[in-house]
Amino acid sequence: MSFLEIYKHIIFPEGIIKYFFISFIIVLLILGYIIVEATGGTALAYLHILYIPIILAGLMFSIQGGILAGIIAGIFMGPVMPLHPYEMTQPFSSWSFRLLMFSLIGALAGVGSSIFRAYIQELERKQITDSLTGLPNLNGLRQAFSNYAKVTAKSLIVIVIEPRRMNEIDRAMGEERTDELIIQVAENLKKAVDAFGVLGRLQSNRFAILVPEEKNVEIVIENCEALSQETYHIGNIPLFVEMLFGISRYPLDERDLNNLIRMASVAINMNRDQVQRISYFDKNKSDSSERNLLILHQLKSAIENKSLFMEYQPKVYLQTDTVMGFEALTRWHDPLLGSISPEDFIPLTEETLLINSFTKWVLEESLQQMDAWNKAGMLVPISINFSMKNLQELSIIEMLAQLLEMYKIPPHLLEVEVTETAVASNIATTIKALKSLREVGTRITVDDFGTGQASQQYLFELPINVIKIDKMFVQSISHNPAAAAIVKNAISLAHDLNLEVVAEGVETHNQHNLLKEWGCDIGQGYLFGRSMKSKEATEWLKKMLTQASIQ
Repeated sequence: MSFLEIYKHIIFPEGIIKYFFISFIIVLLILGYIIVEATGGTALAYLHILYIPIILAGLMFSIQGGILAGIIAGIFMGPVMPLHPYEMTQPFSSWSFRLLMFSLIGALAGVGSSIFRAYIQELERKQITDSLTGLPNLNGLRQAFSNYAKVTAKSLIVIVIEPRRMNEIDRAMGEERTDELIIQVAENLKKAVDAFGVLGRLQSNRFAILVPEEKNVEIVIENCEALSQETYHIGNIPLFVEMLFGISRYPLDERDLNNLIRMASVAINMNRDQVQRISYFDKNKSDSSERNLLILHQLKSAIENKSLFMEYQPKVYLQTDTVMGFEALTRWHDPLLGSISPEDFIPLTEETLLINSFTKWVLEESLQQMDAWNKAGMLVPISINFSMKNLQELSIIEMLAQLLEMYKIPPHLLEVEVTETAVASNIATTIKALKSLREVGTRITVDDFGTGQASQQYLFELPINVIKIDKMFVQSISHNPAAAAIVKNAISLAHDLNLEVVAEGVETHNQHNLLKEWGCDIGQGYLFGRSMKSKEATEWLKKMLTQASIQ
């Protein structure tokens, strides 16, 4: 225990500690009297023992306590107490001055204690209070939470409130004006919460409410939601502040306040793009979120350690059933997470800068494989997938060009696939990046054609060579007239624009025959072959090239 903590117990005595010190002070006063009496007079040094209870009383009970102890000590050492063993009495000036000094010492100890007590209280107030709004901060909420948890066995609700677009307001108006807005929002929230709970402010401009009765949660949220209709005026500019609410429950979800706040915040983040403003913590969604973080962490190690591996899925010319090439597909088996689908880890990777390291690894692996096939006299095209972030990273395009030159691979044998959704998200940036790829000499494919927004509007603007029709349409053409019409029109449109067409997801002979009849150029799917590891893909390629040479 630190000195400050010990001193706090002295200047803020409570319960049994308080009565212990009162008894201790009385005992010291009496003991001092007995010692001085036994030694024969106040002229001896033993008199000074009485300063201990006087100062202690001043520290514990402020000025009044110190003066009272000083007076008692002064009376004890008063006229009845001899000055010296051979002098049975002491002068009036001696004992009266001593009583005055005892009282003064007690008063000074009390004043010092009061000053220090006020200082400690101010430190504690600052420790539990948000300096901007005057509301409890996280430490203050912990204190309130602890008090609630002690007195109630019922559930306690934690509501985290996030005013939306505060970062945009901060960028537009500056920190000082944003602080003004936060103060106004805090004042309104205080009125909305009223006596139903405890309102506090968290970091990142979020607020939290502790509601000890679940029946009051609906009232609190309704009051807070009504604030979204309020108009705030900052520098004569009217602002509306919409609020999102995340809710977790004690003890159902957790027993620790930090975790309950985190869970309520997770609830907000999980439903940020949804219509509803109120979100309850869902453990299943949270587990998924934690797994996603773990996936990203493990993927970084997998890229650095080169523990990913590549598989290759064949593409076939539909008119001749001869090999056209392969699509390079990444596979991952993690020692901790097991086999992870590309549908799980690639979208996560695309949300981070890790996508650039990942794509560089894909480039190296794919071109090394092309080099191996080239040396074996079996060089065929390979397509790889790029994300939107890759198109904005010049170093990836530079690396692609360097690898093509190093391995002596003709650039037109490497295809770069970009999804239609990525293309449509920023046409100007995409066109510029795709032109850079075309200057290198690679071919460019728009993947998942038909599922995004670019189907007809941007095709004539993009410097592309191929469109790949999404398997959702291809796998429905045998039984769905609408899907058949979409695929036929897409093939016709692409050919009018001098583009090749790849149909992915071909699984049946009927689909193959229809696509061939409509003039589709290339097919990809389980009918021709699943994705294969390097060795299997090499054997398959050798077999297909041998058959083609015999024919």
